[in-house]
Amino acid sequence: MTPAELRSTRESLGFTGDALGVYVGKSGRTVRHWETGRFVIPDSVADEIHALEELTGSCVDELVGQLVDENATVVITYRSDEDFHAAHPAFEGFPAAWHRAVVKRAASRLRGVRIEFLQETQEGP
Repeated sequence: MTPAELRSTRESLGFTGDALGVYVGKSGRTVRHWETGRFVIPDSVADEIHALEELTGSCVDELVGQLVDENATVVITYRSDEDFHAAHPAFEGFPAAWHRAVVKRAASRLRGVRIEFLQETQEGP
């Protein structure tokens, strides 16, 4: 994985450098060094990031299926990491921006589906 591939992938997944660092068990500073080419990106990290891409794609596919099954016109996402983690505790290490990226990719596959933020009176999918 090249520094440009790492940064492009990280950004497309909605992760900051710090969030990706937490995800792979390194510091945000190390991620920045990988992205500038100062440090070589370990194969094990590249593998973790490829697995994250696959998981993300699966989540997009699953959400598309759910939206189609429910004939939904709105998909909910979250403004904050706290709201996202409260609704989806299994994704504790993921930023809300990742969820917004998933939701955007899913909604872009379907005509007429709007993206809305969770309101205080709603429960998230």
